[in-house]
Amino acid sequence: MLALIIAVIMSLEADFTQTKTVALMNEPQVSTGHLSYRSPDYIRWAYVTPQTTVWEVNGAQSNVSPHVQRLLRMIMASISGQATDDAQLQRESKKLFRSVHITMDEEKGVAKRVEMVEKNGDTTIIEFTNVTTK
Repeated sequence: MLALIIAVIMSLEADFTQTKTVALMNEPQVSTGHLSYRSPDYIRWAYVTPQTTVWEVNGAQSNVSPHVQRLLRMIMASISGQATDDAQLQRESKKLFRSVHITMDEEKGVAKRVEMVEKNGDTTIIEFTNVTTK
């Protein structure tokens, strides 16, 4: 799986494009948005198009369902380097997905593309751009 080589990231900002392919729909659904992360436990996943939706976890506070919260906490652990054990990431991702493939930007040490296949075969591809870290 993924060998994580992550420097200490105190904050991360990125734009994203998410393409979701659902078996029951004729065309993929494309969304765009912005990701904000601040160490140790703040993440904001904001969809801008086609509809504004904001998912946020700030410590113990959250505005999302437990399922989405688990996904956001996995993302936070990956960004912060808290989940540097590949086996730990595999266990968490297997609860939600059939497979997860991450393509890293080796220069910046962050993901530039994530492809997830859900248990039902639907796929989600997220591509990150304009990534800045501190």
